Amino acid sequence: MLSEEDYTKVAKEALIQYPIICEKLVYLGESDNITFRVHTKEDIRKFLVKIHISTSSNNSKENIESELMWLEALDGETDLVVPNPVRNLEGDLVTVISTDHNDNKFIVTVHRWVNGKVLNREPTSNETASLALLMASLHKHSMQWDVPDGFNRPIYNTDHLYSSLNQLKQLVNLELMSSEAFVYVGESVHKIAKVIQSHKREQSNWGIIHSDLHESNYVFYEARYTWENIDITGDMKSGEHVRLVPHASPPMGTRSIHDSVLG
Repeated sequence: MLSEEDYTKVAKEALIQYPIICEKLVYLGESDNITFRVHTKEDIRKFLVKIHISTSSNNSKENIESELMWLEALDGETDLVVPNPVRNLEGDLVTVISTDHNDNKFIVTVHRWVNGKVLNREPTSNETASLALLMASLHKHSMQWDVPDGFNRPIYNTDHLYSSLNQLKQLVNLELMSSEAFVYVGESVHKIAKVIQSHKREQSNWGIIHSDLHESNYVFYEARYTWENIDITGDMKSGEHVRLVPHASPPMGTRSIHDSVLG
């Protein structure tokens, strides 16, 4: 098991391949990723380094690149404040780092830092309205976006549904779920599958979504009023700007559009 020092070496090795001069590297924590905040000579210019350590199949190099493609598009084509990825000196979105410590290869990405605060509570009605507008902006863009070749995300369809049901069956074998309860779950899955199958795959109902927008997946930022902010928040009284942040861990509570899926 690698230590914080080991991951720090990986992050520093990766940063050599970016047009960034790191003055200070701050360890943030570990969840699905190991994350660091990068400080530069310019105090307002910070970055986030993510070392992707999840063993999930969704964390492949191709899937991560696809996530970042959408982030780039959102940054360039909408007014949303997102953790825009930084391309390395080779022009790539993802950097693969090998270390002398072991034979592992680490997938590393770098993002522009997004200021803000995690709510750590249920949002108010005004904040919920702001989040609804944010989600609508995401999905409006995805409906109109010309998905590039090679874009690859998990597909939430009937196959995925039944695969999840089969995995859940293991709980019955482990006696963590009763057979009776599993039968009810199975009946629900069959009903949901019929609904999915009844819909034709059209642009209006089939495409990229954000599947996990909860309190750790966004931040609120105290901002001055501008037209750009009003369109996003829909709340002129609070002056709070809803922003998306990358999937990471406390203290920033950083998460992002990493849970977007291609259906």
